[in-house]
Amino acid sequence: MKDLKTIEITLESKDIIQFQYPKAEEEMIFSVLEGKDYPLININKTNKDPIIVDFGSNFGSSIIYFKDNFPNSKIFGYEPSKETFEVLKQNTKSLGNIHIKKEAIWNKKGKFRLNYGPQNRTGSFTLLEWSNDLGGEYVQTTTFHDVVKTENINEIDILKIDIESVELDVLFNIFSGESTIKIKNIFVEYHGEIVLNEIHNNFSNAYDLIQCNEIDKSQGVILMKLK
Repeated sequence: MKDLKTIEITLESKDIIQFQYPKAEEEMIFSVLEGKDYPLININKTNKDPIIVDFGSNFGSSIIYFKDNFPNSKIFGYEPSKETFEVLKQNTKSLGNIHIKKEAIWNKKGKFRLNYGPQNRTGSFTLLEWSNDLGGEYVQTTTFHDVVKTENINEIDILKIDIESVELDVLFNIFSGESTIKIKNIFVEYHGEIVLNEIHNNFSNAYDLIQCNEIDKSQGVILMKLK
């Protein structure tokens, strides 16, 4: 991947991370690193050694952010794009108890096209089709239920979902009839008012819904906090 910027991130533990990312995506990266996207002040209390699952890890800013706040955590990260994954691997290689896989999360398993976004910004790569073909790559998809089965996860303290317009597909799959796993906190980046309304209509009985970072009326992050 070309034109990467490198910064040093000093964690609370005093460990220093050499972190790379495209300069054009700096605003997105720092929104995560500074805690704007996934504020922890309102979450349910986590275990001493929390399990964190990160769907859509991108270059690893969310993994580094969670690891900095929960140094004893075990984090599972998923990023499907080949070039992005290689940078993610380098950015997180010095962190302990991090498990990353080059897979996309969806409600079906198989090989599907990951469609590149405008200006080739990785934050807009999606399994859905754009009106114009901007290029893409074929990636392996898996499901939430296969993830927890493969990794032997019995409870999740924090689940982060940033998967560019297939978040409802995955949420409905998570809470399908086969689901019994307890998820204390879910951060969802939503795309569209329809998606936000569906989250309120379908999940507000089990979860308190807290708006975190509203970019505009059609995009933002919502925290689903288990009641």
